[in-house]
Amino acid sequence: MSDSLSSERFKNYYEVLRVRPYDSPELIQASFVAQIKQWHPDRFANADALTKQNAEERAKLILEAKRVLLTPSLKAEYDQAFEARFPRRWEKLSNKARPKQRQVTVEDLLKNGVPINPLTQTDASELNTFKWLSFSTRVNYKTRRVVFSVSHFFEHNPDCEVRFRFHYNEDWTPFSKQKLYAVDYNDEVALVEMQARHVLSPKKTRYSSCIFKVVVLSDYERAMYRKREIQRHIIRLRNRMGLKLIIVMLGSALFAAETLELIASYSRIVL
Repeated sequence: MSDSLSSERFKNYYEVLRVRPYDSPELIQASFVAQIKQWHPDRFANADALTKQNAEERAKLILEAKRVLLTPSLKAEYDQAFEARFPRRWEKLSNKARPKQRQVTVEDLLKNGVPINPLTQTDASELNTFKWLSFSTRVNYKTRRVVFSVSHFFEHNPDCEVRFRFHYNEDWTPFSKQKLYAVDYNDEVALVEMQARHVLSPKKTRYSSCIFKVVVLSDYERAMYRKREIQRHIIRLRNRMGLKLIIVMLGSALFAAETLELIASYSRIVL
């Protein structure tokens, strides 16, 4: 237990099993069963070496999380350390009244497995190239400075590069192997994206899906309101782009039809 509580190795077992501190042992056990079914090494017996290693590491972490969270004495020690090290994160994680409380039952977990966020889901083909596709954040709520770290990603993907978009309306950074990024914000919430790429040859490059994360920089309720505003704005922009694309396609179709009609008329005149 001491390794998991050290500053460099502290692991969020609740995130691993997709549960909360107030969840019942039955729900934690059901979530463990659903997770281990997805990541059991036997499912990857015919996969390549990297994918097998990824599954073995994940399964080991899932077993470790289950041992801690289902052992009352270990869970009490872990919760105390979690609250002491990350008080704001702990408050959000353990608050039952949060508006985005997850609605999952034991029956759902056993029948359907662990729900996966489609914004962060990785294609099966990407498992061969991009391992542990994720990044971490450290927020200073007084200065509103956020440090983004991809050190863990580079430990497993030394040949890859990453780029960030630190807010929805900003440009992407250049692809690089930089591990830490420090950004100052003036808003209540930031919608951040990360993407990785692996250059296989001068003519072949593989890109990962974009990993999306919401960074809360102020009061949670106010931040969630601001987040919804931004999401509605993004949807309006996408709808406008879609409408413009439809108009362009219709214009192209009309132009093509007129061109064909002119060609047909010219052909009749010639004949």
